[in-house]
Amino acid sequence: MKKSIGAMALGCALIVGNPWTTPAQAGGGYFHNSEVQMHADYNRDKGFGSTTEIWTATFQHYSEWKYGDVFGFLDIEGKDDYKLEPAQYYGEFAGRFSLDKIIKGPEQGTNLLGSFLKETYIKLEIDSGSPVDGYDYIDDSLLYGISFDLDLGQPNFGYANLSFLVKDYDAIDGHDKSDTNWQVTFVWGQPFSLGSLNFDFQGFLDVWEYDNEVVVLTEPQIRLQLNSFVDKGDFLSDSAIGMEFELSNRFFSQSDSDWYLNPTVFWVTKF
Repeated sequence: MKKSIGAMALGCALIVGNPWTTPAQAGGGYFHNSEVQMHADYNRDKGFGSTTEIWTATFQHYSEWKYGDVFGFLDIEGKDDYKLEPAQYYGEFAGRFSLDKIIKGPEQGTNLLGSFLKETYIKLEIDSGSPVDGYDYIDDSLLYGISFDLDLGQPNFGYANLSFLVKDYDAIDGHDKSDTNWQVTFVWGQPFSLGSLNFDFQGFLDVWEYDNEVVVLTEPQIRLQLNSFVDKGDFLSDSAIGMEFELSNRFFSQSDSDWYLNPTVFWVTKF
């Protein structure tokens, strides 16, 4: 399977969604959420001695179901100097199966392994990327392992999740080169308020091994919810503005051990 085909398939898979556990809706329904993010990447440094400015559009979806949850996103990176032309596609699709609900039943609650764990899952994830033209430097990978929702006493539906995964590179594309390593992923989200202003602090931290080196990538976001200024049901009430701070080590090149900070400003809306 070509990487471009894999990336498009992942984009279509967005309708089924997210490994970040979120509370179910009242009345027995299952929580689901879709959003679009538009990022302005300024002074973006990919470790090759030069910086650029690009647009990045992200389409993301999360859904719960009876025995777990699913997550997917598709990033479309634009060409240099804020050109409205796609240069790179990257997508991820992950599904989790709740051991608590499978063993104890979907209506019997969670905490199968202890009070500090909200839920325990088996997780399966596919990552794939493809450039519009030029050198393809993103390896496809298949990840699988165990995932835990942590009970950290976070208020206002805050959440935290930790996953321990086996990472098979190029397992989907069937390339000649293949490697099996590991990845640890921590995901968090915490809504909070300062006076009348509503914020959300969320993001992820990925640490994995590739080519005998440890790679670190984290992307914390701070969001200012526009419902701080408009009434519920207003056109902007489901939108936010914010900043993202991509911090990485050996992400762009295995031989480059420098740390890179790539900030963005963005607008996001849910639907």
